[in-house]
Amino acid sequence: MTDFFELRVYESQQLVWTGELARPAVLGRQSQGEPAPYYIRQEADLDRVVIARFDETTVPRKYLRLEPLDSATIRICNLSVQHNVRFSNGTELRPQAIREFSLPVAIVLATKTLRIQRVETPALQSLAEATRAPGLQTPDSYLVPLRQAAKTDINSEALIRWLQATSELLHSAASSSDFFDRAAMALVQLVGLDTGRLLMLEHGEWTTKAIQQAAHADKESNPPSRQILAQVRLKKRTLWQAQDPANQAGPSLAGMQAVVAAPILSKQGEVIGALYGDLKQRDVATPALTSLEAMLVEVLASGVAAGLTRVEQEQAALAARVQFEQFFTPELARSLETQPDLLAGRDTEVTLLFCDIHGFSRVSERLGPAGTVAWISEIMEELSGCVLAEEGVLVDYIGDELIAMWGAPAEQPDHACRACRAGVAMLERLGGLNARWEQVLGEPLRLGIGINTGIARVGNTGSRRKFKYGPLGNTVNLASRVQGATKYFKVKLIVTGATLNRLDNDFCYRRLGRIKVVNIAEPVEIYELMPPSEVGRPGLKKVYEEALAAFERKEFAQAARAVGNYLADHPGDGPSLILLARAANALADPPEIFDPVWELHGK
Repeated sequence: MTDFFELRVYESQQLVWTGELARPAVLGRQSQGEPAPYYIRQEADLDRVVIARFDETTVPRKYLRLEPLDSATIRICNLSVQHNVRFSNGTELRPQAIREFSLPVAIVLATKTLRIQRVETPALQSLAEATRAPGLQTPDSYLVPLRQAAKTDINSEALIRWLQATSELLHSAASSSDFFDRAAMALVQLVGLDTGRLLMLEHGEWTTKAIQQAAHADKESNPPSRQILAQVRLKKRTLWQAQDPANQAGPSLAGMQAVVAAPILSKQGEVIGALYGDLKQRDVATPALTSLEAMLVEVLASGVAAGLTRVEQEQAALAARVQFEQFFTPELARSLETQPDLLAGRDTEVTLLFCDIHGFSRVSERLGPAGTVAWISEIMEELSGCVLAEEGVLVDYIGDELIAMWGAPAEQPDHACRACRAGVAMLERLGGLNARWEQVLGEPLRLGIGINTGIARVGNTGSRRKFKYGPLGNTVNLASRVQGATKYFKVKLIVTGATLNRLDNDFCYRRLGRIKVVNIAEPVEIYELMPPSEVGRPGLKKVYEEALAAFERKEFAQAARAVGNYLADHPGDGPSLILLARAANALADPPEIFDPVWELHGK
């Protein structure tokens, strides 16, 4: 355990200040801007101890360096270039000289005496049980009936008032600015200590967050005992040190203190802070601290721990909700707060939707950066609304592309239907968007949407630094490639056979054929999903699918004739134009080995 040594300052033979040191310390006069003595300031590798006021010029600003060597030996260096250090035994230490001393040692400075002595392990008392972490249920054996307590010398009415006041503190908002101050004041007002402190352990060092003093207490209180705090941290129990006035002579009691310290624990049971109080024993009539008072301090410390834990949980929940609502509906975000396991990585069946804005580069060049941001923001807002209306997850925005998912994190048996309804809704929003933007863009807005269903690995695809919930795997890649196929077929919405097989009868579609896409070995069956506004094209589905079947049977002339006749009356249908071109090429240059699968060489 760390070797502590104690520095005591006497003025006119009266103890005025006590401080504990456990590492090298430099003693000296107050510098400009520093608080008045006495105090310890922790620096990077040593402690700075102010032992004289600014106007006490006989004490240099950097006078002595004290370095503990072990529990009984200290090295003292005279940092002054002109002042000797005089010891109580009449010896002196010349400027810049260094010497080792056995403790105790006393240094004389005009009207002051500095006494450096070994810190004996204090006679600490401990509560029988270790302090309990917040959230753990209190055993019935801990509970003492009030009637039984009233039979002791405790005034039951006073105890009830104390419990009421304690309850008010424990139920106050731990996030409020005065929570720490109220906890420190409770040590003074409820327990009756001279000084109450709330300390937090930050990077291995104790930091005072709040300090309160009784009206009658000396304003120059001693700093907290590092040794006692070290014991609290080690044992995780409430400790108190009560000097016994009966064993002291009257004047020698000056400056002697009774101390109590209770750990503040995290939810994991680690010490993160402490409630620390002291009571100066002025004469033999001053009562020592009792186990009851120590228990009351522990109750307060447990309340502070519970409050801090509650704030931590509330802040985590708020951060999670803000984070989740970027991707999920507000309802799902609230569910995920209470069921975070839903976000764990897992393999599950999902439906993916990729929506791309065609001609984005051309339009953005025309609009410029500011205009492009305004335009794309409004478009993505409209498209995202379609996703959220079907309780989908907004996986990502990548430039001019939106990616959405259904089927995770919450189960959705109809995830394919939801995705397709969202896709159709996007197409039906085009009319309103074009009414607002076509004149500015100089052309109508065009979308390409691809939808695929399959097994994907779903979870946090980002990192610990940046959360990004979404899917990975071949199902995702295929959905992206199917979206790209809309440009080849000159249609707006394509779904795979895996998705179509999970749809109900509410959707209108036509089979487009089988394609092979970049970096995916297996061909895929694709279908055009048509919004209600386009279903009325007479005979489109029947004529095209019959022509496609003829083409796949190598009846190229029949296929070309069927789609050619249709295009003569209804020009502009992309899939019919593609099929006509493929049939014509096959007639002009019959393949040796015919494969009806159309291989797309680009994304």
